[in-house]
Amino acid sequence: MRREEGETSSSIPRHPRSPVVGPLEDDDLLLEILLRLPPQPSSLPRASAVCRRWHLLISEPGFSRRFRRYHRGNLPIIGFYDRNPPYLSFVPALEGPDRIPPGRLSWQCQREEGPDLSTFGCRDGLVLVHVKHLEPLKRHVLVWDPITGEQHNPGIPPGFDTGKRFNGAVFRSAGDADHFQVVLVGNGDNQLPVASVYSSETDREY
Repeated sequence: MRREEGETSSSIPRHPRSPVVGPLEDDDLLLEILLRLPPQPSSLPRASAVCRRWHLLISEPGFSRRFRRYHRGNLPIIGFYDRNPPYLSFVPALEGPDRIPPGRLSWQCQREEGPDLSTFGCRDGLVLVHVKHLEPLKRHVLVWDPITGEQHNPGIPPGFDTGKRFNGAVFRSAGDADHFQVVLVGNGDNQLPVASVYSSETDREY
């Protein structure tokens, strides 16, 4: 465009430029960056502590699944849970910088007089929680993802919800980051061993 004689640059109309969004201000770009964090136990807990926005992005169940797919496995959360009603207290076994603050992966009941909590085991980034109500006596299990806080209630098969002793485990199939299975074993009415299996893929009862 040729400038007319006597026309100044200040009189030439200019179109406003769109503001450039930095990569950390774009949720989609930020998610791609977070997905590439090293699969160390401290990576996601430390990143989620940066700010509320990062915490919300990392806490979404979909992000946890994408992270496992990207790294082709599950995060190695190294530690154990100590039964301390009404808490399930996480006790880390690693030293810094991979040491995870205990409160980050611990679970507290909403009420002090809440149910008795214990764990049947931890595997593939999931915790199988045994929930026992004393009055009236009633029991069930929960599958808990301590990174995202997501909980699943697969129910409990008949005969396992009373005073009988039983145990269980939760695990994922090889290469499957979306689904899990719960196995419960115990003694039946005739004192013979019984077992029940739940699959989140079919979402059917035991």
